[in-house]
Amino acid sequence: MLLLAAPALASCGFTPLYAERGAASVSADLSALDVRAPDTKLGRELKYNLLDLLSGSGNPPSNPAYVVELAPTVYDEDLAIERDADVTRKNMVMVVPFRLVDTATNKIVMRSTARSRSSYNRVDSEFANIVAAQDAERRIARAIADDIKLQLSIHFDRQARAGG
Repeated sequence: MLLLAAPALASCGFTPLYAERGAASVSADLSALDVRAPDTKLGRELKYNLLDLLSGSGNPPSNPAYVVELAPTVYDEDLAIERDADVTRKNMVMVVPFRLVDTATNKIVMRSTARSRSSYNRVDSEFANIVAAQDAERRIARAIADDIKLQLSIHFDRQARAGG
């Protein structure tokens, strides 16, 4: 089945997103990025999740070609409210507008937004509620980092295809 599908995929112009194209590759472009985020727990979580995805070492380059600037916001939504006004389930929503800045010209070359949400149960134990909220925050920070990496990858792939 896979052998029969291979010629069809080749003729449709499909190429892997992270494939090398001569001297350029999306992976090389991503590893040349630095990340700026607010100096908060959430900002650091997003920054280091994204740096882990962008480079093999998880460290920013010494001379980055671009900087990704993040501006995260988080809010909670009550999902399940009992008759006695107890909230038994919450949604945590994270919205992260970001922009890609060329360090040579200091011009913004891309703007976008990443969004994610996660739900968690609320129980009688306040400690359990705090731990559940922190876990939800970690999960959506990882999902946001994945989404930002994908959006940046698509940007660099389109740039390479256009010859720029």
